[in-house]
Amino acid sequence: MIGVFELFKIGIGPSSSHTVGPMKAANAFAIKVATSDLLVRVDRVRVNLFGSLAWTGKGHGTDKAVMLGLSGESPDAIDPDAADRIVTSVRTQQTLRFAGRRTIAFDPAKDIVFDGLGATLHHPNTLAMTVFDAHGDVLFCERWCSIGGGFVVREDEIGLPQPEAGGPQPYSFRSGRDLLALGIASSCTISQMMMANEVSRRPASDVEAHLDRVAAVMMACIDRGMVTEGELPGGLSVRRRAPAMRRKQTAEGRASDSRHQRTLAFQAALRRHERLDQFF
Repeated sequence: MIGVFELFKIGIGPSSSHTVGPMKAANAFAIKVATSDLLVRVDRVRVNLFGSLAWTGKGHGTDKAVMLGLSGESPDAIDPDAADRIVTSVRTQQTLRFAGRRTIAFDPAKDIVFDGLGATLHHPNTLAMTVFDAHGDVLFCERWCSIGGGFVVREDEIGLPQPEAGGPQPYSFRSGRDLLALGIASSCTISQMMMANEVSRRPASDVEAHLDRVAAVMMACIDRGMVTEGELPGGLSVRRRAPAMRRKQTAEGRASDSRHQRTLAFQAALRRHERLDQFF
């Protein structure tokens, strides 16, 4: 069963599979190496992107995501402004602070390979990461797959059963029909059943805190979009439209400045599973 902690992920855009996933995989790889005895011998790291990550990765910022992940950054904690500074530093200095612990030479143009011809054995979003010593010998290599929705798994674990977090849940279903039948049998609303499932895994306070954080981040994202001018990232020269739309609404007296009220309403809607398009 997928809950709100899996459905509502916090991360940089534009894509959960091509940005958040590769960043998480690169971060996991870097942390694994950094917590072993290999770190002191690491001289260089190379990332090979295969399949869809190679074909559309530049437009989705996959290379940026990989640089951030290798630097020890995680998509749910990185500040967008800090992310841009880190990537700019890597590109200009051609060095990378591997896992946030060891500075190594890194040239994104050479050390991130967009391999559109290499085989993807188990999933079209595959990346391979390799660390080398000063002699060019391979110290460690791992292949990961970004399987969608920000979920990642090592390639050798594709197809293996994954343990369900927290064990069985009180309202388990596999279809909308199952869910409706559960609601009739229990006399519970959908939101009540979902909350019961969530608190079977973790304390209610943790669930509420997560929803509050998701709401706050989404509102901050909206606010950021309404004041940031220029082009959208991705290299397609698409102009940002939100600032001009905001100015037009303000001039017409249709824009609300009550961010606090919007945040509270959005949090309440999340908990009630209402339509969210009214807030955008």
